[in-house]
Amino acid sequence: MDGERRQNRKAAFRALGDRDHPDANAHEDARWKWGIEDNYITGKQLDMFVEDPKYRDEITGRTFIQQEDDRYAFVDGDDVVCPETGAVHPAFKAFLAHLGLTYTDISTSDSGSHAQYIGEIPIEGKGQVSFEIGTEPWGANDDVPVIEIYANKHVCLATGKHVPGSPLEANEWDDDVLETILKANGYEDEPEIEHDTDRDTPELENYNPEATHADDEASDVRDVLTAVERLEPRDVPLSTTQTGADSTGWTTWDPSYRRSDSGKSLHYNGEGAFHDFREGEAFGVLSLYAAEQGIISNPWDRLSGSDWWEAVEAAREAGAPIPEFDTGESAEPASTLPLARLDALDAEEWKRYARSHGFDWPSTSKVRDRLKDEILTTVRSRSSTVIDAPTSVGKSYTTATTPWLNHAGTTGEQPVVHLHKTREARDSAAADSSEANVSYRVLKGQKERCPAAAGDHDPNPDGEDPEIVITMDGTPAREWLDAVCEGKGIPFSVAHQYLAENNDQGATLPCEHDDTECQAMTQWDGIPRNDDGYASVDVIHATHAFARVPSLIEGCNVILDEQPDFGADLTQDEIRRSITAYLKAVNVPKTTFEEFVDLATPFEEGFYDLEAVGEKRREMDEALEEEPGMMWYLKNSDAHALAPALAQAVWEALRESEPDCNGRRSATALHEPPRFDDYGEDYLADRVTVVIDDDYTIQTVRVTPWFDAARSVVGLDAHPSMNLWQRNTVPEIGREPLLEPTERQLWRRFERGLTVVQVGDATRPFTSGEYFDEDGTRTVLEHLNAHYGPDFSTCITASSVEGRTKRLMEKAGISDPETMHYGEEKSRNDFGDESVGLVNGCIDPGDDYVLNLLAECGLEAEPATVETEDGEIKREKGRTFSGPDADAASELLASVRENHVAQAAGRYARDADNPDNSAVVLVRTDAIPPELVDIEAPGVEWVYTETQREIVEELRSSTDGAPAKKIADELDCSKRHVLKTLRSLEGATRDEGAGKYGADLYHAGDMPENGEADLRLEDFEDATSTWEIALHDTLVSTIEPATTAEPMKEGPTSDGLAGPPGGGET
Repeated sequence: MDGERRQNRKAAFRALGDRDHPDANAHEDARWKWGIEDNYITGKQLDMFVEDPKYRDEITGRTFIQQEDDRYAFVDGDDVVCPETGAVHPAFKAFLAHLGLTYTDISTSDSGSHAQYIGEIPIEGKGQVSFEIGTEPWGANDDVPVIEIYANKHVCLATGKHVPGSPLEANEWDDDVLETILKANGYEDEPEIEHDTDRDTPELENYNPEATHADDEASDVRDVLTAVERLEPRDVPLSTTQTGADSTGWTTWDPSYRRSDSGKSLHYNGEGAFHDFREGEAFGVLSLYAAEQGIISNPWDRLSGSDWWEAVEAAREAGAPIPEFDTGESAEPASTLPLARLDALDAEEWKRYARSHGFDWPSTSKVRDRLKDEILTTVRSRSSTVIDAPTSVGKSYTTATTPWLNHAGTTGEQPVVHLHKTREARDSAAADSSEANVSYRVLKGQKERCPAAAGDHDPNPDGEDPEIVITMDGTPAREWLDAVCEGKGIPFSVAHQYLAENNDQGATLPCEHDDTECQAMTQWDGIPRNDDGYASVDVIHATHAFARVPSLIEGCNVILDEQPDFGADLTQDEIRRSITAYLKAVNVPKTTFEEFVDLATPFEEGFYDLEAVGEKRREMDEALEEEPGMMWYLKNSDAHALAPALAQAVWEALRESEPDCNGRRSATALHEPPRFDDYGEDYLADRVTVVIDDDYTIQTVRVTPWFDAARSVVGLDAHPSMNLWQRNTVPEIGREPLLEPTERQLWRRFERGLTVVQVGDATRPFTSGEYFDEDGTRTVLEHLNAHYGPDFSTCITASSVEGRTKRLMEKAGISDPETMHYGEEKSRNDFGDESVGLVNGCIDPGDDYVLNLLAECGLEAEPATVETEDGEIKREKGRTFSGPDADAASELLASVRENHVAQAAGRYARDADNPDNSAVVLVRTDAIPPELVDIEAPGVEWVYTETQREIVEELRSSTDGAPAKKIADELDCSKRHVLKTLRSLEGATRDEGAGKYGADLYHAGDMPENGEADLRLEDFEDATSTWEIALHDTLVSTIEPATTAEPMKEGPTSDGLAGPPGGGET
């Protein structure tokens, strides 16, 4: 190597070494390879070389390689010394003084300084850090001064230009001081960067690609992956430009994606990886190019799926030597689920290992004790709290079986009202109360108690009428009661009384024969309080709808099982017609909805007669205080009980509030509903909140009962969204987690026995069914059926695809498949005894759902957008939000997507008391709380092409096996293609030399029907290391990716720094 290269690169060089060392490539000078151990020499040997006159003028310093496990650390001050005056930047001097004096020298350029310390960087996971200590260049330097600290693998240069006054030995630094300085420079929670020029890619290191050029076609995706691994910056037209080299031999670059004063703050290791020390990120060539092309926002962002393939195509079109991946035929997906690995899990060994390594978690009985204590504490303190407790811990059971009358000091001798999301949950809790011998009452809905409301006395158009027929104005009693109570919001007690007095037959209602009262009314006798005003039973069970009954709220201890939703299901037409009818009933000056909105909407001065408009507004204010008579509600076809409050809320929203960044306004009015019971002195109002957009469309209506009057409010929820709890109960309700995150995950895994596997990294929203991937779903179902047999028969998915999913399960050979859909998962325990389950896809509420809740909560965030090359504004991928409350917006979106998925996974392994009740649930969406994921798997990746499918079928049809040539002749394809396919198919077997003329015979074995299940999953050969991964921090076991997969729908998770498509285990 010539002296100019050595001087320019300031790189490590082994003088008198072997240029042609066998560990170096044939075209490389081995003396420059510091990964070769033979190139290392002692200090004395180096002294002899340095003194040699032949080399003295070319050697600028001594290089030593600081290894990962060394105790040393290297401080490199760049541009901290003025090369003309020798003055050292005061901040650098202060930095060294605070850390403690150690050996220090001046760099070869006379513009920097090096200090050698002993120590580790006191920031978790950090091997190196870098930060600026000035905003302007120091002295005659061109760049701002920077301190870089390396406590990992690094090429260090000692020039011998010793700084007078500094020691001649390396000393330990002050950890506390360094930690304080680094945290002040933002180094607390940043991800670790490995400054590693010996980066390995074991999944491809033994693979020799057949297609290597842009003009080639690759039938094996590894050819594409290898090409991406080998990409160099020169292969693509980067806007980022090379500016030089650093002391390690890495090249420096001026990044295009951010400003760099020095033009060399991005470093390239020469092996496919860029390192940005300013941002604390590392990425590959393809990621950098993808960011410059606008495919991703930053080069360190996740590059996966369709983005990865788009980047590959763009790079190839720009001249990169990446072959085109083309199977040549239509392909179908196959499963790579880690089922073998799951079978290897031994719960008791896991428990023993976890405890021996300092992990601890409470038993189920202790968790339940905590739960009861927390409920009692909230009730006793008369506060409002949501208890965040995991599924299957016994939230409903604990409430239902507590003898509350024995806890008078806790309850204040006031009723405990247990409100449930569904009738099934209510009845199950009542059964628990009965078994526990606590006193209880169950309040049921009108159709459960009243035969007229149930339709038992409606005329029968298709047969014989019942003995007693009841109609109102010619309408069957049930239909009329539904229209009045459900359609108009009139209390059943009011409607029932009117029906009894005014039915067409003039008859006594059957439920009131023999001077009895309807059970819908008599069920209230003696509850919630006795004649002395105290609780009459231990617990009252009812559904959430009964929260509108004032006597069940005021002064009571209300325990809500699951988050209630008091949104009103009203159409736009119903809202407008009811407001119009109400305005006419109270004789306001503007009697149509349009005129009403026009009067309420702010206007520009001078456009209207201000005095006249002001007078009309005052008249409207007065009119909106009026209430129509009861007969208006019953007789007017457009009337609705909420009409006065709706009109008031819309009026206030348009007059008093400003639109948010999404053009929405929100306001709340009080609504005093007609009576449900006989406690006339207890009269509570509901909160009616509307959200209206800039087109004056009423987006949402929420009618929240007045929980403020309750003595205490306890919420029980496994995955609470606090914004939703606050909108549906009381604004000040807080959250109390029952378990710490680590405790919760360990309890779920080891006590409850539920293991959750995330399959793939796609969201898969199946809300409308439009994006349902039938092929992928079929393949996963076939794989699960083949592996688990009769143990797998259940799936939870979106209602839009539930029927299609069940049919696919039947086609996959699953007998008697059972399904459930999102929305009913909280109320059903059907799958509690199943050992295996699939949760497929998620439901997505859309942006409007989030924007409406943001307006209702008074939060500011909007959907993030991007501009395409054509100038079109599109929704940013990933459904992100921007604005001061973007995190809240994401949480609201997660309240639908992630919470439903989490609840669905929680339908399995429901009996935490039974050690034999355990389950593995595979969740095929990334819309899942991270803490619920134990293992990640790539899922559907590898494919059968049509020819591959024909090869499988041909092999299956041969009873005695078949040689490759015979199959090739039958299918008119090459023998090479047949052999390649057969050798890659798991389940196919080969009898070597068993055929005619010594040909190998192949047999079908246990090959899948529709796709290859790539299950090259090793059982736990090294259980300790595997468990350490699983128990580290998040307790999520990371799984190595498959390398023989041929992805069609999902791409890799990154470029040269990551594995192949799917990023999961093989």
